[in-house]
Amino acid sequence: MTAADIAETSTGSRKIKRLAIGIVLFLIVYSGAWFLAASQIETRLAAFLTEKRKGGASAECDAMSVRGFPFRVGLFCDTVRLDDMARGASASFGALRSAAQVYRPGHAVIELDGPAEIRVSPGLTISADWTLMHASIQATLSGLNRTSITYDQLAGTAMLPAFEDDAAPGDTHKVIFNAGHGEAHLRQNGPDLDAALSIDTFDLKLDNGLSLLPPVNASADMTLVDRAPLMQRGGWKPEALRNSKGEMRNLTLDLGNGMVTTASGPFSVNDQGLISGEFSVTMKNIEGWRQNLVKVFTDEDGTVMVNNIANMLTALADGKNEATVKLNVRDGIAFLAFFPIGELPQL
Repeated sequence: MTAADIAETSTGSRKIKRLAIGIVLFLIVYSGAWFLAASQIETRLAAFLTEKRKGGASAECDAMSVRGFPFRVGLFCDTVRLDDMARGASASFGALRSAAQVYRPGHAVIELDGPAEIRVSPGLTISADWTLMHASIQATLSGLNRTSITYDQLAGTAMLPAFEDDAAPGDTHKVIFNAGHGEAHLRQNGPDLDAALSIDTFDLKLDNGLSLLPPVNASADMTLVDRAPLMQRGGWKPEALRNSKGEMRNLTLDLGNGMVTTASGPFSVNDQGLISGEFSVTMKNIEGWRQNLVKVFTDEDGTVMVNNIANMLTALADGKNEATVKLNVRDGIAFLAFFPIGELPQL
C-alpha cells in the first residue's frame, strides 16, 4: 500500500468518524430538546388549568404525561374532568390519548374513552359510552383550521327534567339513545364556517323501552357565513350563532322503507336565537311518516296536527305519496302555506 493510499484511507476514516460524531451529537441534542419540550408542555398545561379555575371553569387531566418519543409528541390522561361553575355544568370522561408528528405539531389525532357523565343544571344528566371516539384536528397559532370527530356504537341515557304542569319538583323523564356511527366535520372556508354532520341508525327510546321512531339515518351539510372565527381560541361560546346567517345545502332524514325527507335553503338567526328561512322540502312516503309520527305525538292535539300536515302535503302533491313544498320559518315558527305547523328550538 502506497503512502497516498494510506493518506486517502486516513482521510476517509476521519470523515466517517466526524459523521458518526455529528449523528450522535444530533441525537443527543434532539433527545434533550424533545424531553425539554415535553416537560414544558406538562408544566405550562398544568399552570393553564390552574389559572382557569380562578375564572369558575376548570379541567383536570389525571396522571397527565407527554409521550411519543422519538418521532411523536402526545398528551395522555387516565381520566378527564371539566367543570363550569358559572353555568352549572360538569363532565367526566375516561382515558385520553393524543399524538402529533414532531415535524407536523399542528395536526393531531385524539382518542377519548368512555364512559362519560355530563350534568347540566337544573336536572339534566347524560350518561354515555362508546367503542371508539376519534378526533383529528389541524391547528394554527390562532386556533383550529379544521376538525373531525367520529364515533362508533354510542349508547347512553339522558335524564330530562319534567316540564308538565302537574310535574313535581325533581321529576324527570328517562330517555335511552343509541347510534351505530356518527361524524362531525368543521372547517374554515375563508371567512365562513363549513359544517357536515351525520348519524347512522340513531334510536331513541322512552323509559318504557318503546322506540319513538324507527332507527334514523340523518345528515346535514351547511355553511355559516362569517363564522370562521368560531374555530379560533375561545370562539365557541353560548349564543355564538346569534345574529348569523347561512345556507343549508342538504338536510336528510331517512327512516327506511322509503321514508326520506330532505331540506335545503338559506336561513338566519336573530339576536334572540330564533331561526328564519325558506326551505325546499321533499318528503317521500308521506303515509309512512304519518303512521310513525302519530305514535310520537300521542295526545289529541298532536295527532290532529300530524294528520293535518299529512293531508296538506298529499293535497299539494295531487294525491301522490311524495311532495316537494316550500317551508317558511319566521322567528322560529314553521309555516306550510299559511298554516303554522311547529316551533323550532331557540339557539
